[in-house]
Amino acid sequence: MRNKSLIVIGMHRSGTSALSGELANLGVFMGKSLLKPQAGVNDKGFWENAKLVELNDTLLDTIVSSWDDPVSLIRLTNTPELDESHLLLMEHLISKEYQNCQLWGMKDPRVSVLLPFWNKVFDRLSVKPNYILMIRHPLEVANSLLKRDGFSQNKALMLWLNYNFSSYLHSNDHPRVIVDFEQLLSNPTKIREMISKKFSVKLDRHQKDSFIDKSLKRQNSQTPQKLGYLGELATSLYQAINAEDDKLVDSLYNEYMNYLSSLDAVLLEHIYSVQQSESHFRIIFEAAYNSFSWKLMYPLRKIEKILRK
Repeated sequence: MRNKSLIVIGMHRSGTSALSGELANLGVFMGKSLLKPQAGVNDKGFWENAKLVELNDTLLDTIVSSWDDPVSLIRLTNTPELDESHLLLMEHLISKEYQNCQLWGMKDPRVSVLLPFWNKVFDRLSVKPNYILMIRHPLEVANSLLKRDGFSQNKALMLWLNYNFSSYLHSNDHPRVIVDFEQLLSNPTKIREMISKKFSVKLDRHQKDSFIDKSLKRQNSQTPQKLGYLGELATSLYQAINAEDDKLVDSLYNEYMNYLSSLDAVLLEHIYSVQQSESHFRIIFEAAYNSFSWKLMYPLRKIEKILRK
């Protein structure tokens, strides 16, 4: 594939949707099957290809993980379950969805934790990935996840660390731009120009209205009196990524992996068991939802709802 690709990576609630919406507004093709906006979550849309999200969830289920697995980095260091058949599925999605587009973009935060495998696929398809890493203060992300999903601060910070370590380390050998959420909100024109220059792409400059709206930000960092170990580590990583300090990022990664390795074996066993159950029932639900009998019943249920009104 000789076309240009812009791959948006970064943690959930970090502005990846805002950036992807801006890219789409500037002429970047973001996919055929985009998820619809969700009021109070992403009012202006996710700009995620539903097919991509579905495939990433399948890959995560295969390795007994999920988007909100707090110890995913442990499992992602050794994943023999992802084999040639999965790589072929990934290749097929890219070829089917994007190969006829001169300038295309791909966004699903799950790509961040699965980046080693997506890099393999890009290499096999001769795709040169141009990465845009969205970074947002970890406490703002934690506040957002508390409001949306009820996650504790420690779980949210572990997720933030997982996604950002994987995003940074596995995009380090490729063309990359790092965009802070605050920068995107305050000066989207500057960000557009930075992306255009770095990747030698022509974004549509005739667009008068930016997709970016400062109301997209609903959370502030509001640093607590005691950050705790994970808060201190995440804040240090946030600063290191913005500074593109490779040595410091590597040092923090080793420290974090030691922390994960030190977690109680019973706790890790319990997390794995929960992930197994969730993956199992997701697979059963997907099979039932896509079955012929379910599709046959769907129009009958629609008729029943109409008759009840």
